[in-house]
Amino acid sequence: MKITRRIKFNLIRLFRLKSSPHHVALGLTMGLIPSWIPTFGLGPVLSVGLARLVKANTVSALIGGIIGTPIWPLLFLLNYKVGSLIFDGKSKVDELDDVEYINAIHHTYKGIVGPHSSGFLFLSGAVINILISSTLVYFIVYLLFKKCRVRILNKIRRNCS
Repeated sequence: MKITRRIKFNLIRLFRLKSSPHHVALGLTMGLIPSWIPTFGLGPVLSVGLARLVKANTVSALIGGIIGTPIWPLLFLLNYKVGSLIFDGKSKVDELDDVEYINAIHHTYKGIVGPHSSGFLFLSGAVINILISSTLVYFIVYLLFKKCRVRILNKIRRNCS
């Protein structure tokens, strides 16, 4: 119950932001970008920094960074899979259980040379995933804020009572 309440609270905070839909969507997008790469726990801080760099909403960037923090194993797995798919290499990681932060860092920074190295596959997958996910997240959040902000906020408030 406590997690559900916290999620609803953060959704209310997000939908009550006074910024334009563009600034909120751009902030959330910038907030999710560091989750795709090993950031040594600095993801939310980097999220805010990226948002300031592009003059986006920093609160939505922080929320994006917080959203991305618990799902990094899935994102890292997708990086390996997409990189392997594009460059026809054998992935060192085949399942979510195989994803460990230390191994991802080691694979990323140690073996960048060559199109079939695990680091190259990871980083190329990360770049592709960042580009695709950023585009999708931006347009989805922008449309939600532009068209449905008040309705969603009212629905969340009603469900909290």
